[in-house]
Amino acid sequence: MKAGTGEYEYAAGARRPEYETTAMFGTNCLNNNLESIIKAGDICDRYGIDTISAGATIALAIECFEKGLITKADTDGIEMTWGNHKAIVAMTEKLAKREGFGDVLADGVKVAAEKIGRGADEYAIHVGGQELPAHDPKHAFYFATSYKMDPTPDRHFVGSELSDAPAYPSGLLPKFDLKSFAGRGEARKLGSNFNHVVVCTGMCLFVFWAFPNVEPIADFVRAITGWEVTDDELLKTGERISNIRQAFNIREGLNPLEFKFPDRVLGKPPLKEGPVAGVTVDEDTMIREYLTTMDWDLKTAKPSKKKLLELGLEDVAQELWP
Repeated sequence: MKAGTGEYEYAAGARRPEYETTAMFGTNCLNNNLESIIKAGDICDRYGIDTISAGATIALAIECFEKGLITKADTDGIEMTWGNHKAIVAMTEKLAKREGFGDVLADGVKVAAEKIGRGADEYAIHVGGQELPAHDPKHAFYFATSYKMDPTPDRHFVGSELSDAPAYPSGLLPKFDLKSFAGRGEARKLGSNFNHVVVCTGMCLFVFWAFPNVEPIADFVRAITGWEVTDDELLKTGERISNIRQAFNIREGLNPLEFKFPDRVLGKPPLKEGPVAGVTVDEDTMIREYLTTMDWDLKTAKPSKKKLLELGLEDVAQELWP
């Protein structure tokens, strides 16, 4: 069975896209044709492709085309221009099937830019090879820390330092100036650690954010485990998760401080108009404060032996500090 009300038809099982898909195939590509976004998302769903990465990679192709780095001779005759929804859908299909120019794009923006060459890396928006989602650190500063410092970079759901979020334990997150880049380290640590606990319960973050306080989460953990856990114990669990994830990457030779953050995302140079005009993100200050608070090395991001032992991770400490 097929359905559709305009230029596109969808096979049975197609669904409406969520925010990220809509943003990456829509706004990010200057595309206002909603049916094409549904179609592009459906292609990704059926081929098991992440829509954030796919939408970002299509946008890279468009910008490279607009800048003259590639032409219709490269793109199999498809005119990859901003807002050209038919081209967006056609190239998404090629990407999914690794056909023609789609094979150039199929491994994401980092690899695609390397294959295209001619300065295409300037337009490849990623950290450590992972494409950025549709959240702007120039608006919500804490995303800069998430995107670069989480062991799985460029994730928008790995931690928060929103000091007014109701679901965090009462009085947990210290108040700070939301318009300042400094003074956020402790809030970042606590928010991120607690977020890891929530994720590991399998709980939907939207449900978590809707809670009036932390008690439903603590009750949930008590019911599942039979342990009379406290807020402090949940936080320590989250910190243990943060450290063991970081330790794994350090053991494998990955230092997030060596990842290059795209200047465009940080506002270098700052935009001249729009809601984030004039903003340049001071990632160095935020990351330095976060590392200090976590007791991770300022040059290697390696968790200290003292911290690992404090968290009961003796085997991990022995691995990193033989």
